[in-house]
Amino acid sequence: MVEEAKVDYIDVPENGLFFIPLGGVGEIGMNFYLYACDDKWIAVDCGVGFAGDRFPGIDMLMPDPAFAEKIAPKLKGLIITHAHEDHIGAVASFWPVLRCPVYVSAFAAEMLETRLDEAGLLGRAEVNVFDAGDLLELKPFEIETFAMNHSIPEACSLLIKTPYGTVFHTGDWRFDEAPIVGKPVDMKALKALKDEKIKVLIGDSTNVFVDGDIPSESDVKTALTELFGKYKGKRLIVTCFASNVGRIESIAEAAEQNGRTVCLLGRSLWRVEGAGRAAGYFRGINVFLTEEEAAECEPGSVLYLCTGCQGEPKAALSNISYGTGPVKPVKGDVVVFSSRVIPGNEQAIANIQNRFIVKGIEVVTVKDALVHVSGHCGRKDMEKLYKALKPETAVPVHGEAAHLFEHVDLAKACGVKNAVVLKDGDVLRLDLSVPEVIGEVQTGVLARDKKQLIPLNASILKQRRRMIEDGTVVATVVLDKKGSVVGDIQFSAVGLIETSDPVMEQLKESVKLAIMGISASERKENDQAIFETVKGAVRKVVVETHGRRPLVDVHLVRV
Repeated sequence: MVEEAKVDYIDVPENGLFFIPLGGVGEIGMNFYLYACDDKWIAVDCGVGFAGDRFPGIDMLMPDPAFAEKIAPKLKGLIITHAHEDHIGAVASFWPVLRCPVYVSAFAAEMLETRLDEAGLLGRAEVNVFDAGDLLELKPFEIETFAMNHSIPEACSLLIKTPYGTVFHTGDWRFDEAPIVGKPVDMKALKALKDEKIKVLIGDSTNVFVDGDIPSESDVKTALTELFGKYKGKRLIVTCFASNVGRIESIAEAAEQNGRTVCLLGRSLWRVEGAGRAAGYFRGINVFLTEEEAAECEPGSVLYLCTGCQGEPKAALSNISYGTGPVKPVKGDVVVFSSRVIPGNEQAIANIQNRFIVKGIEVVTVKDALVHVSGHCGRKDMEKLYKALKPETAVPVHGEAAHLFEHVDLAKACGVKNAVVLKDGDVLRLDLSVPEVIGEVQTGVLARDKKQLIPLNASILKQRRRMIEDGTVVATVVLDKKGSVVGDIQFSAVGLIETSDPVMEQLKESVKLAIMGISASERKENDQAIFETVKGAVRKVVVETHGRRPLVDVHLVRV
């Protein structure tokens, strides 16, 4: 077994300007960034990641906040760039550790309120709402919020001014000349920021491999209107990211232009609808139908908008595909995926699509029509931003390794002098003429296992994966005072071996012989010897008969 190299964590110096990503570098998701200036700190974003099939039973992944807890008394505030879960989803979990003021836009505040309420923190956590263009005075930081386009309302970049220079933190962004929600980016104001002599740009890398122009959200609305018109009289089921308020509005308006009313299916859609209306969105959009109201309407007069575009097993779309949801799809119906496939979800999405296809239901995706555009900047937008701001140094974030290194090449091609690729936990000193990594702090990933947070390398997760892959066997052994086996040895191997399988008898004989092979003195007193002997005998039989190495538990009873 190879031992992991021991890391010598550093204490961040009290003087100077530093950037420390605790999440969001080397992965897409779990964004959690720290800035330090002369021993005063701010945090930017506090998000979650999605576990997928890698970690059975795990809801979410979160960056380890251990280092943030260490410097929490010095935190001036947590600034949220936008309300996506990978930027805001861990706030309720971490606020009891951070205990600092939280700064959010109006829409993000509405989305955060539900999370804080569920965690019993509503009214305890200080939440401050800002508008784009506001200046946040968190001395020695002076932070100007700058409105950007994204696939959620009120996304903003941060112009972070310090005595050591100015940092532009992009958050998630793109340029959209005709957004459905919000206004186009003020390019004149953006270009004027170069007068701030930006020292470092810390930027989104998600779409660095995407060439060409990314269509506007308005183009999607036009395409959806035309598409829906092709299916008059048919039941129409659409799925999209629940947080994409602009897309929900596009779908609703396209539906209304085709004589349909939208029915929302899924709690997260209703939560976003409530937050959106409270923040002033969905104006002019008809009130959405509940599933009970939609059941009273003709199928051709309703558009069912569902959660579950990423194949989530308990979401509305998955239930519908199985025929167990509130809508029972039939041959001739149409399902539109107004979303992209997040890497890792390909098979889950394909499974849902195939369940529809075998029923004679048409499936429409981005391969068939312009039903989705990304909310992230492509290469052209990135080049435009670099040429507008002219930063001295580029630090790519929000991307896997391939994205980060490609982002470096792009930045240098745009004339940026320096570029640094980090990993989570690196301490980047920004007050030098050329920023450099001076060490690292504790970081890692936690898994949210229902009501508890546990390290990703916890033995319980390893055991759970092994149980799924190789099964588990429980052996119950009764020994008398002499250490002899009393009665039959009982086995439970649910999901691995049928109770009627002859292997059960083989297990009994093999374990009994193995126990009797232990010396009489050890059989009388050494429980550990019994445990290990039984485990070894069980595994040997199961490996030989089933080719699996199960987890084995032994219940030893002495009478």
